[in-house]
Amino acid sequence: MLNAMRRGANSWIIRGLLILIVVSFVIVGVESGRFGGPTTVASVGDVRVTPEEYGRAFQLELNSRSQASGERYTTEQAVAAGLDKQVMERLVFGAALDKAAQELGLHISDARLAEQIHEFQSFKGVDGKFDMQVYRQALAQQRMSEHDFERETRHLILRADLMGALRSGIRVPEAIVQAMYGHASEVRWARYIRVPSAGMTVPQPTDADLKAYYDGHQQVYSLPEFRGFSFIVLNNAEMASKVDVTEDMIAQEYAARKDTLSEPEKRDLKQIIIADEAAAKAAKEKIDGGADFLAVAREAGISQAEAVQPGADKAKLAYLGEEAANQAFSLEEGAVGAPVKSKLGWVIFKVDAITPGKTVSLEEAKPQLTKDLGERLAAQKLEELATEARNRIAEGATIQAVAEALGLPLRKVEAMNNKGEDANGVAVPNVPAPQGFKDSLFAKVEGEFIDLEDDGENGFFILQLDKIRPASVQPFAEIKELVRVDWTQDARNQAARSMAEKIAEKVRGGASMEAAAQEAGTSVGVTPPVARGNAARLASEFSRELIEAIYAAPKDGVVQGASSKNDGYFVAQVAEISPMPVDETTADYRQLRDSLYVAQQNDMYAQFQTYLYNTYSVTRNPGVVDTLIGQQQP
Repeated sequence: MLNAMRRGANSWIIRGLLILIVVSFVIVGVESGRFGGPTTVASVGDVRVTPEEYGRAFQLELNSRSQASGERYTTEQAVAAGLDKQVMERLVFGAALDKAAQELGLHISDARLAEQIHEFQSFKGVDGKFDMQVYRQALAQQRMSEHDFERETRHLILRADLMGALRSGIRVPEAIVQAMYGHASEVRWARYIRVPSAGMTVPQPTDADLKAYYDGHQQVYSLPEFRGFSFIVLNNAEMASKVDVTEDMIAQEYAARKDTLSEPEKRDLKQIIIADEAAAKAAKEKIDGGADFLAVAREAGISQAEAVQPGADKAKLAYLGEEAANQAFSLEEGAVGAPVKSKLGWVIFKVDAITPGKTVSLEEAKPQLTKDLGERLAAQKLEELATEARNRIAEGATIQAVAEALGLPLRKVEAMNNKGEDANGVAVPNVPAPQGFKDSLFAKVEGEFIDLEDDGENGFFILQLDKIRPASVQPFAEIKELVRVDWTQDARNQAARSMAEKIAEKVRGGASMEAAAQEAGTSVGVTPPVARGNAARLASEFSRELIEAIYAAPKDGVVQGASSKNDGYFVAQVAEISPMPVDETTADYRQLRDSLYVAQQNDMYAQFQTYLYNTYSVTRNPGVVDTLIGQQQP
């Protein structure tokens, strides 16, 4: 069921439901209990979304994105991306499904609930079977009671059943798939005549022509608003020049981190974990008698993936306990140890290879230590200067005085538009890149600087708007020659278009492409055979409108259109249309069928959501969510 639902997980509705199902069935380290309060976050009829439910779901989003990026994903980033609202909608939809199940009188039996929980690997012991102790420990680590987890699991199974019931009635008629596949795979090729605009002769424009062209294209000749400003940058890069990493600091850092900088001994191990000591001893006797280690592991129900532990250090074996880890690292290469008691049962180790540990010297570690110390000192310096800046600003100091107090340069830019360009269209250098800087600049009034502003990356800036040069149209006299170039290019394009239309009419009237091309002083080209689904291959020469016309015309049909480079026009005649046989075994055919299924599935889900929201009373309390997020611990 879940695999089928994943194929349709393109809408936020289904993505949200899957997240709720997967996360609640597989414990992945959600930090609960960080939100509190008795207020209802949302409700559908008499089904409530509690603060605790919202807290777990929101924290899951943070954990998931942090894991995906490898960096901590903050609450501020989540709110800026709208995840707080997405979590709300997922929970509201889940509550609506719960209400629908309630109204239909649906329920999940204890036997089915137990069967579902017993299936998850997270709750299985070393023998591969459900282990009640492992189950309770996993829930305890997440601060969830068995009652709460099992209640939520019942809800989630019901939700999946409802969605599965909707999906079960969806069928994509094979005739539609075949028709769409045949249409997309139809192959065409065309013969064409190119009429380049560069070859067109046009009269010299008069001043009146140029002025009229200028008046009709004033948007083209408009200059955007430009702003002049002063700013101070406070970030790690600026602070780097203000900190000094001494040799004593490096030596002290090395002494404190020597153990973590060194590489521990590592071993390629094989291991068999057996719950019963007697069975473990019997397995060891088989290995001593010449039996293959992995074969004995398979007999004990241990897969090769579980038995083979390459590149393990002692820390990696901590889950087995100190005694077992010590034995694994006391054996000689190639040796098989006697069964040793561990936290998970009796373990038999075999050592395949040993990679000795390495102690990193001070000289070897120095570059990394210098970098780490520099970054740490720069961060401290940044915080000190940020505090100093806030104090100076609170006292009413000018931006110049703030810069002097901080010992930082006050930079000035005479003119920049909202694209970050100067009056010549060149990117303004040394300006903070974040969009927030430009947003702040173009939201200020002249002479204004407010406070230290976060750049959204690794520091702050202080920004004062000095002057505004409003948007304006460039004077005709100043850009007359530019207007002349544009007028001439447009005139040549119009002439090329007119010639292309005349050529097309002659071919439609019975003239051959060759005769029409010869009369125009050019030649006939031929496109490669291209399937409709790959028509974008022609976009290097033909405009989109021309490509669409070619694939809409009948055989021998004549069309004309612009080039993709705006440097002329084409006349094209469809030479051949070849329907391709429908092959239902191809990956393309299966992909098309699947995409149509998903489209119908998502449409069905969206309609069901609309029905639920129209049937039941839905309330949301965004203010409560804001309060909960504000209470979250850093």
